[in-house]
Amino acid sequence: TMKRKWLKLLITFILLIIFTFIILVFLSNKVMPFYMNYSEAEMKRVVTTVINKSVTEEVTNQLEVDSLFVLKKENDNTIIVDFDPVIVNRVMSKISDVVYNNLKLISKKDKLTLEKYNLDESYFYIPSGIIFNTKMLNNVGHRILINLEIISSVNPNLKTEVTEYGINNSLIEVYINVIVDVKMILPMYANTMQIVVVVPLAVKLIQGEV
Repeated sequence: TMKRKWLKLLITFILLIIFTFIILVFLSNKVMPFYMNYSEAEMKRVVTTVINKSVTEEVTNQLEVDSLFVLKKENDNTIIVDFDPVIVNRVMSKISDVVYNNLKLISKKDKLTLEKYNLDESYFYIPSGIIFNTKMLNNVGHRILINLEIISSVNPNLKTEVTEYGINNSLIEVYINVIVDVKMILPMYANTMQIVVVVPLAVKLIQGEV
């Protein structure tokens, strides 16, 4: 009868809604976090590559190491080592601008910038088959788009290490901690993370006790 037919349609519709809800909950709680973890690892690798290459090729290679340091010898032959604030501020500002601009271009999938860092758009997609955790199925299935968004300015800061080197000599190593906050965006899921990359900036040997 017509009533039974409508009743079957209603039950089918309700079951379809329930099934769809269960699938969405499963995707939200199980599958998407797995994809997000995978995406974060991939994007962290991309961001680290860009930061390292940006600082090395566009800042470090053009820096005169000695210009960073200000040395003062005391009466007891100890040496006080300081940094030239003008040079340091200039270097920090350049690192911040260079890294931010390059990451922005990468996030927009600019072809020239991707080529510059030996990357391609495939880094911004993950195969849905990786959920099976099997090499044979890793590249199977629909590709899921990953969007990378820079959500704050790049914050570099200096880090130094002083170690004894031979007799009455000291080796000063200067590093840059480059800190950037990014947002990972997948369908139905998004997360922010902070990436810290340590890049060597300069090494100087000081003759005498520091």
